[in-house]
Amino acid sequence: MKIKINGTFIKFFDEVSYALNLDSVASVFSFVGRYNPENPLHRKVFKPLSYARVEIFTNEYKLLLTGTIVNHTFNSKDRPELWKLSGYSLPGVLEDSNIAYDQYPLESLNRNLQDITERLISPFQLKLVIDSAVSKDAGLIFEKSVASPSEKIKDYLAKIASQRNIVLSHTPKGELLYFRPNTKSAPKHRFKKETGIEMNLGVQGQGLHDKITVLRQPSDDSGNISPVDSTRNPLVNDYRPSVQVLSSGTETATKLAAENELAAELKNITVSISSNKVLELVPGDIVEVKNDEIFLFEYTRFMISSVVVKETNNSDEMVLSLMLPEAFTGEQPKNIFS
Repeated sequence: MKIKINGTFIKFFDEVSYALNLDSVASVFSFVGRYNPENPLHRKVFKPLSYARVEIFTNEYKLLLTGTIVNHTFNSKDRPELWKLSGYSLPGVLEDSNIAYDQYPLESLNRNLQDITERLISPFQLKLVIDSAVSKDAGLIFEKSVASPSEKIKDYLAKIASQRNIVLSHTPKGELLYFRPNTKSAPKHRFKKETGIEMNLGVQGQGLHDKITVLRQPSDDSGNISPVDSTRNPLVNDYRPSVQVLSSGTETATKLAAENELAAELKNITVSISSNKVLELVPGDIVEVKNDEIFLFEYTRFMISSVVVKETNNSDEMVLSLMLPEAFTGEQPKNIFS
């Protein structure tokens, strides 16, 4: 791994780790090493609250993450200890910040997702990238959308983006990203039982339903009309209905909202894979998994939701978190347990 801080490549870390996330604005990283107060470079780069700019590359100089250092831990003891720096990708600041008072009012009338987003992120000097697959949905008008004063910007944007079934993430350059993953892409890797690989499957059936229905609250203009859309989850055979209410959006938005609810529920099915090898895989890649010990008797398609890599002077480790591809699109999945 190659680390650049404030434009300078740094090589004296004992341990480097990062976690890239598919559906989060804040992928995180941490560095562990020895701080030398007599070293001018250390004092400049690692000054607390300087929010130093960080770029993380592969050994082949492929950019993985652009972020900023936000946390510092230094120690002074008889026996010197390692210090730790950590931070997140540039849009992570949206998880910590509210809408500034000088950007009020909090109400947006007849504006689309792109307009609302660009207005809120521009003071942070963040850029917005909208994937072509969701550009039409990002342009749909919200008749009325209101943030609360205490609501974090990221939470508000995620809430309204979810009503369009749009995933909120970030690019390696640190741009805010609206997209919808490609579930049809070819698998990048196949995993099966073998030495050096640990796997586990987790299924939280309590959060899954056989039929999901979304209602739209009647507006003053629509009288008593309450458009309804439903979607089914073929993984659940028992009678377990769910009904949600869409508080804003157009009458046709209920279909997207129903798909988004299904996508959210499918996140209750996860696979974790730990390996002592670091593979060239990133969130959004498709992989296939076969392991009868975790109830996957045939090769089953999963999408990588997060990649955690830890490199030390003596070892490397990669942990992959996988979900069904439909957990990011709301499409109906195949019954992988049939």
